[in-house]
Amino acid sequence: MALKLRTYEGQAVLSIILAAVGGLAGLALIGLIAWKFDSTTFYVNYNSKGPFLPLFGLGVLGGLAASTLGFFIALNSAGQRRNTRSGLAWNGFFLNAVVLTVVLSAAVFFYFTRNAITVR
Repeated sequence: MALKLRTYEGQAVLSIILAAVGGLAGLALIGLIAWKFDSTTFYVNYNSKGPFLPLFGLGVLGGLAASTLGFFIALNSAGQRRNTRSGLAWNGFFLNAVVLTVVLSAAVFFYFTRNAITVR
């Protein structure tokens, strides 16, 4: 099935797909934080020479890129009179807004609770 992006219905479906991709990136970010989080010190401890920080950065970048693109695609197709799936476009709009909030919240949480540990 080819997605026709010139139609508003295709844009609505694409916005839902992008919300799912961004949501998976957000879940991966939450999983990375939970994996390295120490509740006694309230820090996210990670090896400064390991792959944690680049993976986290790629997750933030991917989640923000997918959700921002999906947000504006859904915004473009949501109120159109010729869109027969306007409800799907509005769902994509709000899902992408939620995913953007989750990804940004995870990034801000990590920024304020990070603790780089150098392991030789």
